[in-house]
Amino acid sequence: MTLKKNILALLLVIFFTALAFSGCEKYKGDVTVPAYIHLDRMDVVPQAQNAPSPEAGFYNSDIDAVQFVAYFDGDQSETNLGTFQLPCTVPVLRHETMKYLRIYPVVKQNGQSTSRIYYFYYNIVELNNVKLAADSVTHLGKFDNERQQWYLQTHYKTRSQINVLCEDYFEPTSFTSHFDSTVVWVSNDPDGACNGQGYGLVHIPDSVTTVNFFINDEFDIPNSTVYLELNYQADVELYVNMLGFEMGNNGALTSKGVMAMRPTTGRGWRKIYINLTRTWSQFNYNAPFTIYFQALNADGIAADVKIDNVKIISY
Repeated sequence: MTLKKNILALLLVIFFTALAFSGCEKYKGDVTVPAYIHLDRMDVVPQAQNAPSPEAGFYNSDIDAVQFVAYFDGDQSETNLGTFQLPCTVPVLRHETMKYLRIYPVVKQNGQSTSRIYYFYYNIVELNNVKLAADSVTHLGKFDNERQQWYLQTHYKTRSQINVLCEDYFEPTSFTSHFDSTVVWVSNDPDGACNGQGYGLVHIPDSVTTVNFFINDEFDIPNSTVYLELNYQADVELYVNMLGFEMGNNGALTSKGVMAMRPTTGRGWRKIYINLTRTWSQFNYNAPFTIYFQALNADGIAADVKIDNVKIISY
């Protein structure tokens, strides 16, 4: 009897936990057959004017989920339909036309699927008069015939809204690299690049276990949210660190780890959005600071690290 009670209690806990973390807000009405909205992907493209950067690599992105917020005529407030990993087909227990549907671009912060966030450097997409019908799918955006996908496009916020502190794409049209000489500039290898013609290469020889490479710039900005974006391929573990002067520690130059990235062997190029703000807060937002990378080659076997489309941005 006690075992049955324990099983029942466990099932109730699982049920209410699932209910609490459900992606959709339950609609209290008499509609039992849902309508559906569908989206496969969201791309980041340059806007016509006031783009933060003219470089194609700046717009490389990995929006892997979206949040849907809808408003129906007559409602007192918006309805948060939830956050869904792309591609997604989302049931909606309403059949009338949405006055508007807002789609928030969501990314994996620090590469973690458990830490998805609306990436506020991207614009929210708003669609007006989205029609719904019972047991029918409303496709959002445009149809890509080549990839057989429905997609939407968004933009970075403009130059007046965000501050690009550093950007490096290793393209033949560039003249300088922001990285130290440990990073070899491969400027004409389109097959090996993430996109475009070039990338940065760090080679780790046999028996060498640790290689550090730095962004040469020092960043002196006001108290603000700061993100590092980059594409990378790594045969070994790759660490991102912040170097700065820590207040309250006699102003000593101190290194603090931001995050570790696993090897990408066999998975190709990876895109990551790294929040620097949390680590910077440990320096009490004291400026300037420097970013450096550490490739940890525990096996001591020759390995490579490739980087591309590096940028640091803030509000």
